[in-house]
Amino acid sequence: LCVHGLPGTGKTTALQAYLARRLAAGERPDRFLVLLPQRAHVQRYEQALVEMLTACDAPVRGGVDLVTYPGFCQRQIALFWPLLAEEAGFASPDAEPVFLTIETTQYYMWRIVEPLIAEQGYFSDLRVRRGRLLSQLIDNLNKSALVGFSHQEIEPRLRAAWTGPADRLASYRQAQECAVLFREYCLAHNLLDFSLVCELFAQRLMPHPQFAASFAERYHTLVVDNLEENVPVAHDLVGWAMERCAATLLAVDEGAGYRVFLGADYDGARALARACQRTQRFTQAFGSDGAPLAFASRVCTAFDAPAAIPPEGGDGQDAVIRYGGGQLWIGMIRWIVERVRELVEGGVPPSEIAIVAPYVSEVMRFTLEDALAHAPRPLRLHALRPALPLREEPAVAAMLTLARLAHPTWRIVLQGQEHLLAREDVALALEHSLAGLDPIRAEHLAREAFDVRALRTGTGGLVALTHLPDGHPRAGQIGRMWERVGYRYQEAYEGLCDWLARYLQGPPEPLDVFFSRLFGDLLTRPGYALHANPLGARAYGRLVESAFKFGQAVGDDIGESEEGLLALGQDFASLLLGGIASAEYLSDAPAPEDDAVVLAPAYAYLTRDLRSAYQIWADLASPGWWTRPNQPLTHPYVLSRAWPAGHLWEETDEDRARRRALGGVLTGLAARCERGLLLASCQLGIGGEEQTGELERAILAAQTR
Repeated sequence: LCVHGLPGTGKTTALQAYLARRLAAGERPDRFLVLLPQRAHVQRYEQALVEMLTACDAPVRGGVDLVTYPGFCQRQIALFWPLLAEEAGFASPDAEPVFLTIETTQYYMWRIVEPLIAEQGYFSDLRVRRGRLLSQLIDNLNKSALVGFSHQEIEPRLRAAWTGPADRLASYRQAQECAVLFREYCLAHNLLDFSLVCELFAQRLMPHPQFAASFAERYHTLVVDNLEENVPVAHDLVGWAMERCAATLLAVDEGAGYRVFLGADYDGARALARACQRTQRFTQAFGSDGAPLAFASRVCTAFDAPAAIPPEGGDGQDAVIRYGGGQLWIGMIRWIVERVRELVEGGVPPSEIAIVAPYVSEVMRFTLEDALAHAPRPLRLHALRPALPLREEPAVAAMLTLARLAHPTWRIVLQGQEHLLAREDVALALEHSLAGLDPIRAEHLAREAFDVRALRTGTGGLVALTHLPDGHPRAGQIGRMWERVGYRYQEAYEGLCDWLARYLQGPPEPLDVFFSRLFGDLLTRPGYALHANPLGARAYGRLVESAFKFGQAVGDDIGESEEGLLALGQDFASLLLGGIASAEYLSDAPAPEDDAVVLAPAYAYLTRDLRSAYQIWADLASPGWWTRPNQPLTHPYVLSRAWPAGHLWEETDEDRARRRALGGVLTGLAARCERGLLLASCQLGIGGEEQTGELERAILAAQTR
């Protein structure tokens, strides 16, 4: 059975109720395989099942296999490794595999790429940061595995579709060479990145008779939610499993497939749906009168995008409550804050209001957060954004500085130049270590505390600033500094100095142990910044987990001697400071607080499957609603199963893809809006540039029809 319909029509609830009913009847939970597109959805399913089983007084038992496709692949590869390793070409088939994270994959890819850039001038025609370069090279490998073509076909596919200047073809060739070298390195060292895990499972394990027998013995029922957000090889698994399971239940959101940049295949999901013996369309939109969907349908029609059929009775004219903003970007922000204030004063809970924008910059987040906090009735903001690179988290950057002060022999080299600690780095570290220390006081303290000569000689970098003997030449200067900074910070600062000094006297530790000890011994105590600070602790937890996984993946290459531990820590710090993309952590996606207004990029709002009574669509004139990110070394549509190999990617194809993507976004947003829309726009963007976006033109056209 396949259930399909617009978002918000109850498909997920129906799937969860089906599972709960079967479990309440006493069926074994380990006979169910539930395939979901994201790890965050797994947590939500677990919670929903517990609540439903509790409500009907049924025993709450674990054991239902709630998995993502990559997670399922990795678990099966680990289980059946002896069957695969030698045949797949691994150099040490008797040794255990090492599964890489996004971060450790970038570490090893950089080992391949860095000498090619330095010695042969690879990618010299591109102006991209290291993190973006690595992400695109890795994305090419991932696309090949998720679509199901050889990683050696990356260049031919990209080259055959390219219609621009011939200079780009050299970059495609270089990207192909990096992919081949990286795959060879992985096979030689038993490393399995995301692409190799998925490729091994799809091409070698799934066809294996022993795996097929094990699967049929274990699983009786297959449940797949948000099938449209999954990738082609996941759809292959679903089609294969449907033939082996006694019962299959699929759910598809119409018009979705938002994760196209991650390989989502909406057309493949529709094909699987058609293969089901029965289908059922859900049409009742719960909690909404259909007006927002009717409005989205009118806008989609205005710019020739596929339009959803709204529920009967919805009137698009009633959907838009207010439309405004002003000429300047900051004027639009003030308009948004005023509308939020009016809604809250009218009795709307803050958590029922969502501000949705094409992108959410740090400037936008801070400006809205500050304006809401200083409103007559202060309001909180819950910002949903893709995980920042770890180095861009201030708390993480601060802890990396403390790690460098504790390991003064590290030599960090970025882009061929040594990266030295600066006083500004130490000031940030002090600000995020000592509770309540503001940036100005932190700068004053760092000016006296940081001793670059001591750091370079390997004796540390922070100077103890108390107990100076009478007559010491700096006694008066230090006293005046403490008067400026505040004596209340003195004890905490000296505690930090003492902790680092004791660490320097002993042997180095694995970096995750160092961070864990610093957290537990010092930073969570009263007077320090992580005491009763869950947001800071969350970022710190990402850092500890990242360091631990890095050590697991790379540690065997370097060894456990003191020199090896120092080299491992130095490599980890260099990796983060180089600006790599961050791995996905469940702590990065906490549920919005009950008393906070939600701020989210459109795609984050959709893929998290949030719902709100009121949505404010912000910055409608921005081109970000219409254009996709510039990715010169990869292409989400050309490297897909739907694209015919050898065909050129023309401007008409780009235009069609944009219209389909934006139409899907508007439909998805409107389907998740229960009561009304507020539209905010500005003529000049955040940088002062004039804006005339396609979305705003379509909205104006829809309103005049």
